[in-house]
Amino acid sequence: MINIIAAVAANGVIGCKGKMPWDIPEDRAYFRKLTKGNICIMGRHTYESVGRPLPDRINIIVSSSQSLFSRNLRTVRSFDEAVKLAQKCSEMSGGEQEIFICGGRRIYAEALDMADRLYLTELDRPFEGTVMFPDFDKSRFELVEQERRDDLGLSFSVYEKKK
Repeated sequence: MINIIAAVAANGVIGCKGKMPWDIPEDRAYFRKLTKGNICIMGRHTYESVGRPLPDRINIIVSSSQSLFSRNLRTVRSFDEAVKLAQKCSEMSGGEQEIFICGGRRIYAEALDMADRLYLTELDRPFEGTVMFPDFDKSRFELVEQERRDDLGLSFSVYEKKK
């Protein structure tokens, strides 16, 4: 199963100058809870904004210019190559590990057609930013779960691809 996980402002912003334009500890905890023990695919810029491999996960970085390698970090040259490697890792775990697409914009755009599930932290207000979540056909997905957090001004929403 291929999952996309992202936090998206009301105006579609997901990044500004190499960082997320908000700091919401509850969103970080949600991300950590979902991705821990699983496989995370991200682009090089997203990886650089994080600054290190995400602990307790297999990190697959898509980069045409750099080769990084450590215990839980692999670099591949294309998104398709990343998905193949992630599927192989998932199979080796007996299907226990899920695949999470963690950004950035180009990686999200490539993943949307094959994504089975979207985990979106949907922020109520707009933010200034330079990187937007890609447009996609929302009618292809169905909202299956939502936790509203008025105290934070956001919703944790789960969408599944319609069969």
